[in-house]
Amino acid sequence: MGHLHADMTVKGSKGAVELKHVLIDTGATYTILPEETLEQVGAGRVPTEVELELGNGQRVKAKAYAVAIRIQDVEAPSISLTFPGAQTVIGVETLESIGVKLDPSTGKLEFTRPKGMAYFYSSR
Repeated sequence: MGHLHADMTVKGSKGAVELKHVLIDTGATYTILPEETLEQVGAGRVPTEVELELGNGQRVKAKAYAVAIRIQDVEAPSISLTFPGAQTVIGVETLESIGVKLDPSTGKLEFTRPKGMAYFYSSR
């Protein structure tokens, strides 16, 4: 299938940054962004650090941030991680929040539900 890329916009309290041709990594749980991008948009710092294992086996400590991410005209909240040398990738948590998945037969993103947030609540 090859690599799949998407354009996305990252938003925070200070503004937004549009990023073109960002790699989608279905092996990554969270979206990874450089710290400079997170600071530029005014991303909200989450009071935790997590240890990640990168694809090459290297382990790093990562800071967590809350942002809004827009892909294909749908915007949703997302957790983004950063660490020294971080390269931008879109992780599956962001795809789930937005409601898209990869279609392996076409190599394209497709919506898994009507555009918008999904919230299900039952009082039973």
